[in-house]
Amino acid sequence: MAQSKIINDSKSGNYVSGNKVFILDKFSSQTSNELIGNLSDMVSAMPQATMYQSNQPIVSPYDIENIDNPIIDVYINSNGGDGAILDSINTLLSIAKFNGAIIRTTVLSKAHSCGSLLAISGTPGFRIMYSQAYHFVHFGHHSFGVSKEDEINMAAKQIKEHSANKKNMYLQHTNLTAAHLRKLQSNEQGFLNANDCLKYGLCDWVINDFGKIRTR
Repeated sequence: MAQSKIINDSKSGNYVSGNKVFILDKFSSQTSNELIGNLSDMVSAMPQATMYQSNQPIVSPYDIENIDNPIIDVYINSNGGDGAILDSINTLLSIAKFNGAIIRTTVLSKAHSCGSLLAISGTPGFRIMYSQAYHFVHFGHHSFGVSKEDEINMAAKQIKEHSANKKNMYLQHTNLTAAHLRKLQSNEQGFLNANDCLKYGLCDWVINDFGKIRTR
């Protein structure tokens, strides 16, 4: 079998290899611009299928012999970063979903902030975590510079919209409530281990050192 070409001219930890996406660095223009371009090319070249919908319980996220849909694997070990970069990646993965792809996310070790939001956005039933991995639920720090007083309200509005968007992603893709999210955000107590992530729907499967997987 021919090996997949690794596309990583920037030498960053965020890159594409075949139908695999590796997020092993911060979300930033410096580390992710090449990734976004290559991800766009990969999504455009993928065969299209009917949008995936599961009518039966998934026995295993790896038991896909009877599924005709293409699969994009996303491996995450990231401290988070720029929310705009996350939005760009999620937009391309949403296009892939619309065209029938299954997005299988795997948290290898840590999924902070944007990394967490990317992980939970995978196809339901195909979101995996290593047993010692964790999520950090965090909407990010904000700073802005303004040159005029009337720009302050505009900047504040943008920050509020950003936070609301990230909160809505958790409410849409997990079992976390708005009250629980507020608690996790207060004093940055948003660390959730794999068991808690399984409980609150941030992942669907946990895999241990022996390769055994379990679901809630």
